[in-house]
Amino acid sequence: MRWFLLLSLLLTIWQLQPGSESPVQSKLTLKQAASFPLGASVNVMLLKTDSLYRNTVLREFNSITSENALKMNRIFKAPGVFDWSGGDSLVNFALKNHKRMHGHTLVWHRAIPKWIETFEGDSLAWENLLKNYIQTVVKHYKGRVTSWDVANEVIDDDGSLRKSIWLTHLGPDYVARCYQYAHEADPNALLFYNDYGQENNPLKSAAIRTLLVDCKRREIPIHGIGLQSHISIYHSDRRYRSGISEMSSLGLLVHISELDIRLNRNKTKDFVPTKSMLEQQEDKYKSIARIYKEIVPKSQQYGITIWNVGDKDSYQSDACKCPEAPLLFDKNYKKKLAYKGFLNGLK
Repeated sequence: MRWFLLLSLLLTIWQLQPGSESPVQSKLTLKQAASFPLGASVNVMLLKTDSLYRNTVLREFNSITSENALKMNRIFKAPGVFDWSGGDSLVNFALKNHKRMHGHTLVWHRAIPKWIETFEGDSLAWENLLKNYIQTVVKHYKGRVTSWDVANEVIDDDGSLRKSIWLTHLGPDYVARCYQYAHEADPNALLFYNDYGQENNPLKSAAIRTLLVDCKRREIPIHGIGLQSHISIYHSDRRYRSGISEMSSLGLLVHISELDIRLNRNKTKDFVPTKSMLEQQEDKYKSIARIYKEIVPKSQQYGITIWNVGDKDSYQSDACKCPEAPLLFDKNYKKKLAYKGFLNGLK
């Protein structure tokens, strides 16, 4: 009996090792299984330097979101100085390989260039700075980037407008003006509002809804809502279903825009996922796919985007300063049980 228990333990540990054989053997890919676009956020440097990363993106996904390459601090280097190298590389990759390109993000309270943090000017100077930035970027990618997260996370957790450099200098209506500026630059681009917490924070969800209803009433060009969906295996399916239902009722396109599912609840430094946790992650990915298909009308399904590719690429480990494994592929890009669950949910 002692030898049997030891053998069982060793087999379990071996199965959890990233270098072991994948527990999923499927010829059907994610993009083939999905009835809507299936995306990943992509790191430009990994795309250039890691063939496993690149091949996984090519094989599994038909939509790409820029993880960081199209954020303001990567592009806007100085007044009138724009660095297009990272963004162009990613957009050209998407076009060459027939992937839909989603731009993330034009306006955020983070990823702001240092020179803007010390910028001095009156409200008109700030308005011109932001307008010129938005329109320069959107025009540069006109006809190549299908959609944009224009404003990102402008609602705080208490339901108020988030305090930011933009709110301070431009006032509360700056959000609506950002959409007008982007629409003027590319009338064919689909414009999204992107945020987290709609699925578990009633105050925030209500505030986002109020913002979007007001914009619709004023005919501000907002076409879709992005639900980031950085959740964990312990997240309530009932709450998620309720949150996505509420956002869908607005009649806008609905994009699950940054999906990942965490395992390390207590953020422990020596964390190793158990078999049970990986199975729970499998079930949760399956549930999210099914909820999206069931709740969101087909005409509003803009797709689901996973926030990067393999576990080692996820920002979650840096965010919690602890081991995490929130994605569909392990650190060697082998399919996890999570992949199997998500695939089954998409079918």
